[in-house]
Amino acid sequence: MKDRIKDIIRKNLDAVGIFVFMLCVFSYIMFVIKWESDLCAHVYIANEMLEEHRLFSTNFLMYFLVNVLTFFTGYKYPMRAALVLLIALANTAKYVIVRNAFTEWIPAKTAKLASVAMLFVYIIPLMYFLKPFGIFLSADNMYIGYYVPNVWHNSTILCMMPFAIACYLWSVKQFEEYSETRNKYITLFLVLSVLVKPSFYFVYVIAYPIIILNRYGIKKEFFKSLLPLLAGGLCLIYEYMTIYYNGGNDGSGIVIDIMQLFTIDFWKSHGLYLVVSMSLPLLFLILYARDIYKDREFWFVLIMAICGIGMMWCCKETGPRAAHGNFNWQAIAAMWFVYLYILKTTIRTNEERAALSWGGYSRNVILCAFGLHVVMGAVYLGKFLITNNFG
Repeated sequence: MKDRIKDIIRKNLDAVGIFVFMLCVFSYIMFVIKWESDLCAHVYIANEMLEEHRLFSTNFLMYFLVNVLTFFTGYKYPMRAALVLLIALANTAKYVIVRNAFTEWIPAKTAKLASVAMLFVYIIPLMYFLKPFGIFLSADNMYIGYYVPNVWHNSTILCMMPFAIACYLWSVKQFEEYSETRNKYITLFLVLSVLVKPSFYFVYVIAYPIIILNRYGIKKEFFKSLLPLLAGGLCLIYEYMTIYYNGGNDGSGIVIDIMQLFTIDFWKSHGLYLVVSMSLPLLFLILYARDIYKDREFWFVLIMAICGIGMMWCCKETGPRAAHGNFNWQAIAAMWFVYLYILKTTIRTNEERAALSWGGYSRNVILCAFGLHVVMGAVYLGKFLITNNFG
């Protein structure tokens, strides 16, 4: 048994390194930066759920695990350490899932590099970097306003992403050939993601049935593929009821406002951020449009991205929860899958690249640009850790 464990560790030293790194980063965020992220706030929520005996209300899974790891004692610092451990494990799982997926079609070393890149890839906040030149002097942050693929300060989205990624990867395989077993895995991971945070479900529930319908038509495969959505939807209804109607409504609610989209002020404040955030995806689309427009996975991520940003613009909470920003996170999850698709498409075997319209030229341009976005992710993380401000 010991030899087997040693062998597993030896073969996964890269994952161990990622885990140690994440443990250090999130320990620093939790115990040094503290309230400049939301990690401490989520520990407070976990403790509150324990004291009020509502361990299974709202999107409870992460909070429940924090209490399990601390044996339901409610001690503050052990709970903080438990959340750090959970987030470090979640980010390590994120790395391992992507690495293993990439290993199916590219060499192992390249897969490891690609998976590390997906942990850090970000956007280039041009408005922030143009400040020294006297342009966009009011742009004081590298995060707020942009549509980014990665965050480091929100506990629930960090813990949700491994389940969302697993669900996504199984779903893409389902586009190729239907499998009952695969449908069960999709159901499992989708439900787990909803129980941590429903953000991924918001975009998945729209995009997945559209692509499945295109793939299978009105056949039994299509209707069976709706079962994961039904299971996730039931969890979402349960969360909605326990958030807004548990022991009386506190005045919070959800509103949809599309009228602001037809105002000049809205586009003045959002338009440039959108263009900057989508610069790499737009470049990729220009170079690869002729090769990907028939790819169902491309339409899958495109629909999720459009829906994610659209919900961010149009859906709001009211009352005490109005400032929580809970309709922002699905855009971040959707953007991460956009970047995953870009990287997956550009890292191909020589035979696959030869079939592409622009050959190696487009690949080199995108990979260089993608690499710059990865570097920018490391810069942003460094800024966050040094300035103690995630903005």
